Amino acid sequence: MMWKKLKVLGAGSYGTVSLATPLPQYYSGTAIYGAVKSAEVAHSSSLRVEGKILDELKGSDYVVECIGEDVSIENDKHTYNLMLEYAAGGTLHDLIHNPLNLIMGESEAAYYSFQILTGISHIHRNGYIHCDLKPANILVFPRAQIDVPDLKLADFGLSLRTAESLTYRAERSKNSSYHSHRGTLIYAAPECLVYGIHGTAVDIWALGCIVVEMLTGKRLWPVHKNKDELMFMIAHQKPEIPKNISDEAKDFLTKCLEKDNCLRYSANLLLDHPFIKNSCYKKLMEDRLMYPYVRLGCRDWVSSEHLFSTISPCDCNLRGSMSAM
Repeated sequence: MMWKKLKVLGAGSYGTVSLATPLPQYYSGTAIYGAVKSAEVAHSSSLRVEGKILDELKGSDYVVECIGEDVSIENDKHTYNLMLEYAAGGTLHDLIHNPLNLIMGESEAAYYSFQILTGISHIHRNGYIHCDLKPANILVFPRAQIDVPDLKLADFGLSLRTAESLTYRAERSKNSSYHSHRGTLIYAAPECLVYGIHGTAVDIWALGCIVVEMLTGKRLWPVHKNKDELMFMIAHQKPEIPKNISDEAKDFLTKCLEKDNCLRYSANLLLDHPFIKNSCYKKLMEDRLMYPYVRLGCRDWVSSEHLFSTISPCDCNLRGSMSAM
């Protein structure tokens, strides 16, 4: 099946993200879309790593699906394209920081936490640590006839293998007593900054930060602090658990935001916590576990040569089956 890019959705250090759709001659049903992350081949190493990781993480409803990869020629430059599911609902950041400034209810936050934790569990079980969990890296997929959407973890460019984390130590910054870290500072765990440790527990700490943000509409740490002040607070201060939430929510956050990474709860333990189990969305959670969704995504794709002037995928050492049908 051949696709074409419609418009640019965003850009970052990795390149650009574009909305894509199959060409009419290849698909005549209801309109379907994909999201294509693109970068010049010479600067595509991070995207290629992400594609490899997503290929190894297939099989979870809570991790964004990679449909395929391709190399095209755009503006006379060889471009690497990684095609993913398109999240029509944006990101969890958009849900939390909504225009109406509405604060999320605990049951809704618990259902989202269930989905995030199930995704984290799948990632850890397959030997990876995300290392950059934050609301902007969690995609939202609206569902018909259900008032809460599906969430999927995305952006694995900074992920580590679990085995690598045992020997990985980020270098100390020249002008700081703290280690540098992978990911976004405001969601970084204390052990990353103090010892340079990036184990599976860093994803749980990040989840705790995300849950605080869902329940209060505010980040755990003050965003107006400069980098050194923020590093000091994360490394040495005890995080403040919101007061106007239930005891179950407080206890859940305490287990996520335990400063000793060896005592921090795992994803599987947190999935059994009363904050998750007693949510009014409990039946929906049980159904999701018993009846996983069946994906109907398009398996093979290449860019349209009329739009991109593609080169042959077989010349690019790409993974998976690709065909210009």
